Amino acid sequence: NPGRAELGSVPDPVARRWRESLGLVPAIGEIFGVEIHAVGDPHSRWLTDRIADAMTFLAIDPIALWRQDWWAAEAEAAAIELVFLGGAWLDEDVLTAALTAAGQGYDVRLMADLAVARNEEDRQLVITRLALHGIETTTLRQTMLEWASNLDGPAMIQRVQELLS
Repeated sequence: NPGRAELGSVPDPVARRWRESLGLVPAIGEIFGVEIHAVGDPHSRWLTDRIADAMTFLAIDPIALWRQDWWAAEAEAAAIELVFLGGAWLDEDVLTAALTAAGQGYDVRLMADLAVARNEEDRQLVITRLALHGIETTTLRQTMLEWASNLDGPAMIQRVQELLS
C-alpha cells in the first residue's frame, strides 16, 4: 500500500529513502519484467503517474489478499512462489500481510526501503519477528543488483548501477 503513508511522523532520512526507492519501482517492471501489484489509492500524492502506471492496483485489503480464491488461482497460474512486500505501515499492514503470505506457503521477502513503519521504534522488532518466520529482509537496490548479476552479466549490472547512481 505505497500511498497510505502520511509521512509527517516518519523521520526525514527514512521518508527520503522511501521516496527514492519508490521512484525505482517502475524500473523493476521495465528491466526485469516483474509484475507489481499494489493496494490503495493510485492517485496518492506520493505516487507519480509513472510509478502508479507501473503497478496494478488491487481493490482489496492487503491482509485479505492471500485468502481470496481469485488471487490463489492467479498466483497458481503464474507459478508465483516468491513475493516481495513493502509499503505502509510496516508494523501493521505489511507485518500481517507478510506473516499471512508465509503461512500460505509463499517465500516472502521484506523490502525494507519500501516499508515505512508508523512507529519507527517498532521497525527492528518487526524485522526480527519476520526473520523468525523465515522472512528475509532486503532492499530494492540490493534485489536489482542481485537479479542483474544473475540474469545478464556485466551489461545488465552496468545498466542497473547507472540507474542506482
